[in-house]
Amino acid sequence: MSAVTALAKIAEPEAKAATTLSSTLLGDVLGPSARALGQHFARKIEQWSENHQAKNVLQLASKKIDSSIPGSVPPRVAASVLDSSLFTSDVFVAEYLSGVLASARTIDGTDDSGVSWSALVDRLSSDALRLHFVIYSILRRQMRGVEVGVMAEWCRKYIIITYIDLLPVFGSDEAWGNSQQVLNAAYVLQREGMLDFLTHGSANHLTGPPFGQYALPNLGDMLIVSTTIQGAQLYLQGHGFGGSWADRIANVDTNFDVAGDIEPRLSEVPGSFLDQLPKK
Repeated sequence: MSAVTALAKIAEPEAKAATTLSSTLLGDVLGPSARALGQHFARKIEQWSENHQAKNVLQLASKKIDSSIPGSVPPRVAASVLDSSLFTSDVFVAEYLSGVLASARTIDGTDDSGVSWSALVDRLSSDALRLHFVIYSILRRQMRGVEVGVMAEWCRKYIIITYIDLLPVFGSDEAWGNSQQVLNAAYVLQREGMLDFLTHGSANHLTGPPFGQYALPNLGDMLIVSTTIQGAQLYLQGHGFGGSWADRIANVDTNFDVAGDIEPRLSEVPGSFLDQLPKK
C-alpha cells in the first residue's frame, strides 16, 4: 500500500485497523491534515512513518490528545514538528515537540502558532529544555492551587535552586563541569525569553538586596532566577496545553505528568521562592 493510499484510508474509521502504527498515529493526531499531507508530500510522509524518532513524537502526542474528539493539526505545524523530530533521540526534545504537536490540534485546524513554538524548541539545547522543565516544575509546585490574580507578579518572584540539588539532573555530582553546563543552559533560556532575572553564587557572594536580607541556604552555590509568561507558556505547550493561558500552571485539576521517559524525580527537584525563606 502506498503512503498516499494509507493516509487517505486513515480518514475512514473502518480502515484504521489495517493501517500501520505510524500511519494510524498520523491520522489520530493530525486529523484531515494527514490526508492533505499524504496527497502532496507522499515521500515526506513515508520518511516520518519510517523514522523511529518521528514515530516516538507521534506516540507521545497521541497520549496528550483525545482522538475521539474531531480535530486537525495545521500542515505547517505538523511538518515543522515532525521534521525536527527526525534528528533527536533526547527525551526532553521529544516531550516538548510532542506537546507542541498536541497543542496545535484544534477542531478547525487553523491555528498555526505552533510553528513558532516548534522553532523555539529547535533553538533550545537539550540541556536548556531540561533546565526549563526543572524550573517550571518548581513554579508549578509552588503555585499549585493558589488564586493567581496577576500571573506576571508570580513570574517576578525569585526561585532558588541549590547546585547540590541541580547538578545531579545533568548527569553527575562533579561540580565544575556540570556547573558550567547548568549556567550555559540558564543563559540560553534567558536569551530566548524563558527566564528574566538570573544570578548565581554562594550565600557569601549574594549579599546585596534583596538577597542579603534572607537566610539563604548554606549549601554552596545556588541558581536564582525569575520566570516569564513565555516560559510558562512553553511549559504548557510541552504538556499539550498550549491553548491555555499561563496561569493554568497553577490549576489543581490539570495533570502535568509526562508522556515519555523523563524520570519522575526531575519534576520534583527541590526549589523555593526567595520570600519563603526566613529573614535574617
